[in-house]
Amino acid sequence: MSEIKIRNLTKYFDDVKAIDGIDLDIPDKKVTVLLGPSGCGKSTTLRIIAGLIIPMRCTF
Repeated sequence: MSEIKIRNLTKYFDDVKAIDGIDLDIPDKKVTVLLGPSGCGKSTTLRIIAGLIIPMRCTF
């Protein structure tokens, strides 16, 4: 595996802002957990990392 660095991740679905400017560092060989309430963008973030959804703006 390799380290994952994400800067300024933003995603809109029509007029709804699903993710707003997330910065995320996931070190190599470490377990990372995304926690938060329903609808906060956890699944959307993981889908973007997996390449299933295209972000509006982001630096990897």
